Amino acid sequence: MPNGDVFFVGPNGAYKKFQHLGNGFHAEMQCVLAPDEIAFYAGREFRTFYDYSILQNESLNVKIVSTKDIVLYEFGTDVTVGAIKVELVSGGTEGGSYDTTFSIIKCNTMSVTPVVSSGLTITANGTHTGGTVVDLLYADTGKAGAVTASEDYPQGFPAGTYYIRLTNQSNQTTKGVFRARWEER
Repeated sequence: MPNGDVFFVGPNGAYKKFQHLGNGFHAEMQCVLAPDEIAFYAGREFRTFYDYSILQNESLNVKIVSTKDIVLYEFGTDVTVGAIKVELVSGGTEGGSYDTTFSIIKCNTMSVTPVVSSGLTITANGTHTGGTVVDLLYADTGKAGAVTASEDYPQGFPAGTYYIRLTNQSNQTTKGVFRARWEER
């Protein structure tokens, strides 16, 4: 076997790295990592971002369809102008056309990372009403300039369809960047 690293996630959650030194010899190194670190090295952690501009009295509705269980590690927004309400919602009624697709970006693209495809699709621009709000954030630039609102505690969700409603809360166009980072199980 040529020189290189091989990565495994063991049944006890330990992350193992074997480095092949050639001539049939190898050195073994094992360490136990936090669950989010295991997902990172196993290629199961992904992220997305979207640069938005939302007119007064309007919303940006984001639809997430997951074929896998997910652990949401971070979602939120940087607001450069205006004020925003961000709701993470399950259920409800959708309408219109979700015709803008968000890029799904692998968090770890090192050459030794296993190739894992995302089980999520993220689209925007439809409509959405009702449902159960499972998390809520507000951000208002006011006189402070740019502000950030984010949820930084892990939340687990089963496979399914979820929505994020970004609603302009100011009397002007609200601008900013929406971000999310998650692990797929």
